[in-house]
Amino acid sequence: MKNMITDIKQDCLLGRNIQKIEPITSTTIEYYEDTVGNVKVTLVAYNELMTGDFERYIFAGITRNAFEDKQAPPLIDSQFIRDGYKSHNPPMDFKEKAHRFLKYLYEHGGRENEKFELNSTKDFPLAYAEPEEFIRVVEYLEKQNWIDVNRTHKIGAMASQRIYMGVELTTWGMDEIEKHLPQLPLIGLVDQKISTGNIAVDEKINHAKNLFFKTGSTLDDKRSACETLSYVLEPLRDSLATFFSASDVSDFFQIVNRFDIRHNKSMTINLTHEEQLEWIFYTLLNTITTFVKLKKKTRL
Repeated sequence: MKNMITDIKQDCLLGRNIQKIEPITSTTIEYYEDTVGNVKVTLVAYNELMTGDFERYIFAGITRNAFEDKQAPPLIDSQFIRDGYKSHNPPMDFKEKAHRFLKYLYEHGGRENEKFELNSTKDFPLAYAEPEEFIRVVEYLEKQNWIDVNRTHKIGAMASQRIYMGVELTTWGMDEIEKHLPQLPLIGLVDQKISTGNIAVDEKINHAKNLFFKTGSTLDDKRSACETLSYVLEPLRDSLATFFSASDVSDFFQIVNRFDIRHNKSMTINLTHEEQLEWIFYTLLNTITTFVKLKKKTRL
């Protein structure tokens, strides 16, 4: 390919020196860099990123957060850097980034009252932000009384070079995250053991729950979990009419099928927010649970 870079020494997201790179044996490069974590990128996309104008800080946020969550890095190809990255539901505006970073702190030790040391020159991708914006995110969270910062040290001549020591979530910060978590009745729904009498079906239900609620679950994970529950429920369509009206059952499946869980048609509704998938997931799971309970009850 014309003007293809083959001497790979710099990270294509932030331009920093790569610490560890796997041997290049195909058209895909895999490497590790402290700030962005593990990166998997095609040679074509690598060259595009090194020469073009793209949402590099957002991409860095996606790869770094995947690394922190012990997930495999996404494949960064030409489609990813143009609009494919949007399927990862990255925060795009300032307040979304601040709230996502607060959630990161909560999920990675904050809820157990652990303290953090944050380096603005290294940890800014955790907030999907540039270094200067990362500082504003930390300051915003502090002004909201959602975090406490024990000490702040400047580590260079630039204003964006700072270390925050003894960072911990406040009671208000934990409350801010927890008020967006599923309420107790829904948590109880998830914790209930469902026994349908079919081991394979039970395994699918448990797989869906584990996939949906695992640490760092992505939109694709949640969509796959919803899809699994929809496959569990589909064969029960006729049986559901035993306990619910036929019109209600029909309306229910029309709602499910309007979303892009199983179908890829022009009339389906694209799911781009976590909250949409939560609504679908709990609706499917609650319907399955209610059906199983009623079926067992009528046998007594």
